[in-house]
Amino acid sequence: MIDISVVGYEHENLHDKAKALAEELNFVLDKNASPCLFVTEEKLTLKIPGFSPMFAEFSAAFWSKRKSEGKKQGLVRACKPSPELKIIDATAGWGRDSAILASFGAEVLMLERHPVMASLLSDALLRRTESDRQQLRLKVHAGDAHSYLSSLTTDDYPDIIYIDPMHPERSKSALVKKDMQALQQIIGADEDALELIQIAISHTKQKVVVKWPQKAKPLLPANAAVEGKTVRFDIYFSNLKVNE
Repeated sequence: MIDISVVGYEHENLHDKAKALAEELNFVLDKNASPCLFVTEEKLTLKIPGFSPMFAEFSAAFWSKRKSEGKKQGLVRACKPSPELKIIDATAGWGRDSAILASFGAEVLMLERHPVMASLLSDALLRRTESDRQQLRLKVHAGDAHSYLSSLTTDDYPDIIYIDPMHPERSKSALVKKDMQALQQIIGADEDALELIQIAISHTKQKVVVKWPQKAKPLLPANAAVEGKTVRFDIYFSNLKVNE
């Protein structure tokens, strides 16, 4: 595990901006720290020794490439995103699955409890153009998914809750991308994933979709699943009787 509790910055003109972020997060300010959240002229980045600077990205042009893979993607087949759907991504991470779902028109709220990742997501949303905002309907909430979901009234339940828990086996694979390796080192495994799935099932109008390693047993017996080569998407139908 890597503890990131420092904000660094590129040059002195960014001192005040970096200081404000450090105070907001209750982090230490250290211009040349590593690892750290690193403020640059263009964007907020994550600086970890051995990795290139990493950042979240929500420009529509960037995500149109992923959308071009179409509905054959397991995520899309499981969630069936469309303009009329409201989706909560309860474990947003880098926000990549959220962006794919939003690229098909869905309105997606990203929940992220780790302050470093939530800050990177917020920065990426702020960097968008008006066109990006119209094409990708994304929002972020910095906080714990359990608490957020539990606080919702029935009318505010999303159509779908998507959960991609951090699984301990992922860090052992050479195929895991650098950004996911970094995420694993920052947040570790989601030990409370089962509890989150159980809460989600009773706080959604339609279903909960859980991304899980293909060879691993589901945390909870699923109603259905979309199989992939390395991961699958377990589907749990809402246990609520929602009035039509």
